Amino acid sequence: MTRKFKVIQVGLGQIGLNIAKALLSHPDKFKLVGCMDNAPDKLHKDLGELLDLKTIYNLPVAGTIGELKAKRASLAFHSTVSFLPDAADQVADLLKHGYNVITTAEELFFLKKRDIKIFHHLDKIAKAKRVRIMATGVDPGYVMDSLVLMLTAPCVEVRSIRAERMINLSRMRLSLQRKLGIGLSKEEFIEETVSGKFGPSGLTDSAEFLASYLDIKYERIRSSVQPIIADHDFHGENIFVAKNHVVGVRQEVSVEKSDEVVISLRLSTRIDASIEYDAINVDGDPPVNVIINNGIMGDTATVGLMLNQAENLMNAPPGYHDMAELPLPHFSMDHFS
Repeated sequence: MTRKFKVIQVGLGQIGLNIAKALLSHPDKFKLVGCMDNAPDKLHKDLGELLDLKTIYNLPVAGTIGELKAKRASLAFHSTVSFLPDAADQVADLLKHGYNVITTAEELFFLKKRDIKIFHHLDKIAKAKRVRIMATGVDPGYVMDSLVLMLTAPCVEVRSIRAERMINLSRMRLSLQRKLGIGLSKEEFIEETVSGKFGPSGLTDSAEFLASYLDIKYERIRSSVQPIIADHDFHGENIFVAKNHVVGVRQEVSVEKSDEVVISLRLSTRIDASIEYDAINVDGDPPVNVIINNGIMGDTATVGLMLNQAENLMNAPPGYHDMAELPLPHFSMDHFS
């Protein structure tokens, strides 16, 4: 039987608003009782106004967790920032207030390898408060890690794994385009990457996730992030990029064992991509090759993963969890249309 959860939405950027809209669309499974964002242009406005809907939901945007305390929700959907330590601090605060948390923060996806100290910190708080936490999304969270891991299930032997995504950024949210440096000069891009709060995040975590669950004892992991430079002026529907400026980003991660690449992941995102796809190749016995034409739409799929993992997380023991520790993710809404 499907359980119904009282939930709050923390963060009302484009992803957060999409999550809130999806929650309102599934009233048999979720009761959205509060939302939070400290942006001045959103504070205290009704959620319906932010969603550009005619309906008034009587859900004014709170600026602090304290303002939501009386709502008594059990689960918080968190979608504000990608990078540590800010994401960890926000999630820790939610856990301390007694919320179970599902977050889109990429750098919280596989904390055991990224930052063991923060992992133990959040896990300890969650267990003390008898709540749960997990991070999910498309990358990391699904296409280049959880889906790849599941595709190895029929193999009696696996020699290597290759996964590649090509994404057209022109139809993605502006905040993501900015995060990836679209429109910057090459010099500006390089300068921004030094900050640690810019560019793609999570592909190394996907590689660590796969190596851990496939028990690969590797010598090294190599990672590179390179801007893709426009060779001509690009005029998109809502964006212009001048020649010799950043039109996309390519990230590559390789897991190497005995001078051989056993896991190779490549993520290319560009606003002028003429084709989109997700491709996974498992060199094994039997071999497994999957191509998803047009790719999996990242923003929509992130919302789906967040909502569909809610029940799996709430049924888990208190503490930190990753995707492989929970039951097989699947569509779990209140109706199939």
